[in-house]
Amino acid sequence: MSHAEEHFDYERFNATEATQLGSKASALFGVSAMIGALGLVAAIVLGFMAGDGFRQFYFAYLLAYAFVVTLALGGLVFVLWQHISRAGWSITVRRIAELLGATFPILTVLAIPLVVSVLTGKPGQPSLYRWAQPLPVGGVVHHDEQGEAAHGQAVHGETSHDEADHGQAVDQVPIPAAYDGQVDDLMLQKRSWLNPPLFVIRVIGCLVLLSCVAAFYRRNSVRQDETGDVALTVRMQVATGPLILLCGLAVTLFSFDALMSLDPHWYSTMFGFYYMSGSFVAGFAIIIVIANVLQMGGFLKRSINQEHYHDLGKYLFGFVFFWGYIAFSQYMLLWYANLPETTAWLARRGVSAVPGAQNPFTWVAVLILFGHLLIPFGGLLSRHVKRKRPALLFWAIWLLVFHYLDMVWLVKPELSFINGVAAVSEYKLNLGLLDLFCLLGIGGVFVAAWVKMAGSAALRPLRDPRLGDALAFENQ
Repeated sequence: MSHAEEHFDYERFNATEATQLGSKASALFGVSAMIGALGLVAAIVLGFMAGDGFRQFYFAYLLAYAFVVTLALGGLVFVLWQHISRAGWSITVRRIAELLGATFPILTVLAIPLVVSVLTGKPGQPSLYRWAQPLPVGGVVHHDEQGEAAHGQAVHGETSHDEADHGQAVDQVPIPAAYDGQVDDLMLQKRSWLNPPLFVIRVIGCLVLLSCVAAFYRRNSVRQDETGDVALTVRMQVATGPLILLCGLAVTLFSFDALMSLDPHWYSTMFGFYYMSGSFVAGFAIIIVIANVLQMGGFLKRSINQEHYHDLGKYLFGFVFFWGYIAFSQYMLLWYANLPETTAWLARRGVSAVPGAQNPFTWVAVLILFGHLLIPFGGLLSRHVKRKRPALLFWAIWLLVFHYLDMVWLVKPELSFINGVAAVSEYKLNLGLLDLFCLLGIGGVFVAAWVKMAGSAALRPLRDPRLGDALAFENQ
């Protein structure tokens, strides 16, 4: 133990500042829960009124859900990093991140609409994921190079390609025209992975795993507030290595299923890391925002100081650049391979060399390039910005806004991709009240869950053995 740890008086310091939300927790919980409930109800009503089988609702819901999950994931990853590196500077802000990760059980429940969209798919009427449609009894329409339609025999809802190729198909039944372009050979080849039962198992399984990991760290951290047992710190540090690997795998699978499979033709081995890199930025940004809000409310006035904000700012700056590196690497690999199923995904998102193409997502991509990378990179470069709370808070909010726009860029282009084809002129941003209500709904429930748990324990670790080091920390 360090000199600061050996002589630090926990009890005296804990008595010098407000570390409990107290009665404010109930009021904040009530307001945020009401906003969440009203937002979800309003979104469901608008989704029903749209008359499209809740298609627009599901896309708006996925957009908001994918964004909020990155906030919880960013908090959980922060906790894992601090334990595996045995960091002392971050003790006073670690509980904020622990509470962010601890919202995963609620987020698991909020995944129900995604599960419903997959399990209630109708032939020719994809609500969210095209691959989730039940396959027709009569087979699947697929086209040769001249565009001539051909029918294959269906076996238990699947197409038997060998029999179709050898002219042995029997009892062929015409397939609804709405199916044309929706289910094709490539999707059928992936059917062993992209099917409703396995999707539900994987998504829920990944979220449950993340929930258990987050609960493990929060439970032991809160227990240490009561006992001061150093062995709890050792236990969390030892478990971190394997748990980081498991969480990385879980997040990768979740991103593949929830986002990448919106286009079942497309794939990128870097997509999981792209989603995670965005969550790193979002995680540090939301920690900075929450720390500022708490201090504005009179909490943790002495525990979180300029030195802690400086380090949080350095992390935020570093991961802005890291996100840009991952984004460019993914684009470069897709561009270099030049495969139709991958380049088409980029073209739908406005990254296309087609002369005169009128795709609004081109402007979204440009906004993300500048707003998520180039501008904040310059804005956060200075040491002085990182050490000034108002300036750092501004950039944290800025990056959260552009991180949400990045989720828009990932999700919304597939809403215009109807019946497997869409002209460039048909692409729209499709942002409106439905997206706002979904964000307010899921975001409100997320905040309510954070506040509820924050009200049941201290806002920072009270008897962590390195608390003295955190308070004595200074940047060089």
